[in-house]
Amino acid sequence: MKKLMDIDIADIISFSKGIIVARKDTLKSGQTKISFITYDVKLERPSQSTKGAYLLNKFGPAYEAITEKLGDYLSCDAAILPNKHVAVAYTTGELGLFDEKGNLYWTGDLQYRDCPVSGVASEKKYLWCVVPDNNCVIRYSPVTEKIVLRIGGDSSTAFLHPISIKNYNDVLYICNHQSCKIRTIDLKNYTVSDYKEFEEPIYKYLRTNDREIVELESGVYML
Repeated sequence: MKKLMDIDIADIISFSKGIIVARKDTLKSGQTKISFITYDVKLERPSQSTKGAYLLNKFGPAYEAITEKLGDYLSCDAAILPNKHVAVAYTTGELGLFDEKGNLYWTGDLQYRDCPVSGVASEKKYLWCVVPDNNCVIRYSPVTEKIVLRIGGDSSTAFLHPISIKNYNDVLYICNHQSCKIRTIDLKNYTVSDYKEFEEPIYKYLRTNDREIVELESGVYML
């Protein structure tokens, strides 16, 4: 692994050439300042970025309308659906759905067994989320507003405090904070497998430009 940065991170997302990181700095006044950094994974070089570039890559072309309604655009996860709609999820379980023009057409609190969901990844007409406090992953239908599938939970040890989820080529990558593992779910047959294991907690896994990026407790690394 190659360590890319160990700054205080508010958020990290992928874009066509690498990653964009929202950096958090505390000023002498006690206020928090957010700045943005890109890292080109091919050139292996960081550079200054802009808030606009971060928002465009996180929420898509309608980012101005979406972020105006959100307010807090940093602490949420977002997934762009095949129909260009955008799903936004907070760790509190609050979920919002926006159309391609950035209009909010549904919002609510999504829970499984009284535990809030977190993270969001899209699969055709469905959304996948993790449930950290129930050690499971759920598949949610925005059309029926129902959870249609659960993997893990109860006495299962398939997932241990999963905190983030991504879909790459119909394989879900789930970061498990407690076990320090990335586990996968193959959406063709729902098989759960180990993918990577680390010696410290993992927060996020990203794929971009044929590279793999992880956010661990000690910083951001390229595998």
